[in-house]
Amino acid sequence: MQRAIYFFLGFIVVFTNCKDPKHRRLDSDKGLKVRFEIKNFEERIGECGEQNGTCAQIDMVYPFAKEGVALVKQAINDSIYNYLINILLFEEYQQENSEMALSNAAKSFFEEWQSARDESPDNQANNNWEVSVTGEVGLHTPKVVSITLGAYSYAGGAHPNSFVSVKNFDLKTGKTLRWEDFITDLPALEQLAEQAFKKARELPIETDLIAEGYFWDGKFALPTNFELQNDGIYFWYNPYEAAAYAFGPTDFTIPYKDLGQLVKKEVIF
Repeated sequence: MQRAIYFFLGFIVVFTNCKDPKHRRLDSDKGLKVRFEIKNFEERIGECGEQNGTCAQIDMVYPFAKEGVALVKQAINDSIYNYLINILLFEEYQQENSEMALSNAAKSFFEEWQSARDESPDNQANNNWEVSVTGEVGLHTPKVVSITLGAYSYAGGAHPNSFVSVKNFDLKTGKTLRWEDFITDLPALEQLAEQAFKKARELPIETDLIAEGYFWDGKFALPTNFELQNDGIYFWYNPYEAAAYAFGPTDFTIPYKDLGQLVKKEVIF
C-alpha cells in the first residue's frame, strides 16, 4: 500500500532524517533550484492531556520552500498555506496566505469550538476537536517537485474526515501541474486508469462502476490528486471523490512503462 494510506490510519509519518521537524533542512534536494525545510505548527486550547478533559488542538508538519527563485517559492508556499488554512476554516478562504494567516485561522477554529461548546455543552461530539496534518516532499527534479499533505480532521460531526492532497509544482513558474500539462491523450489515460481502479477495488474488469455505486456524475474520472514519482504516476481518490465515505479511499500506481508515449517525460525529468 502506498505511503499516503498511513494518513488514514491515524499514524504520524516519521520521515527520514526528521528528528527535529521544526526547521529541518531537507538533504535530498542538494543541487536543485528550490530547497525545502519542514515546519511545525502546533496550537491547543482547553484541558489537553487531562483525563476526560475537553480540548481543541492543531498539529501541522509541512514542507516550506526556503530557497530558490522568489516567485516560485511564493507560489509553492501560497498553495501550501492556503490548503492548511482552509482545513481550519468553516468557509472558503481566498485572502493572504502566510504563517500569520495560518495563526489567525487557528484562532477562528478555536473560537468555533468554544462557540459549539457554549451552545451545546452536553453534546459530547464537541468535547474534543482536532486537526492533524503531515506533509512531505516526494519526487524533486530540476523541473518539478511533488508535495503530499495528509490531513485528519474532527470538528464535532458524525465521523472524522481524513483526506490527502497532492501538489505537483512546475519549478519554472511555481504553478500546479494539471493532467493536460504532461499527458498527451487524456481519454487513453482514463481507459488505463479505469482498469487500474477496478483492480485496486478487486472488481472484475467488466464491472459497471456506476451501477456499483462509484462516480456519481455518471462516468469514470481521473482523480484530483496524483503524484509524479520516479517510476510512474500514483493515483489517489479521497473518500467521497469516487464513492461514498464507507468505501474509503482508492489508490494505485501506473508505471511509466505501461503509460508509454502518453507521458511527456521531458516535463518531469
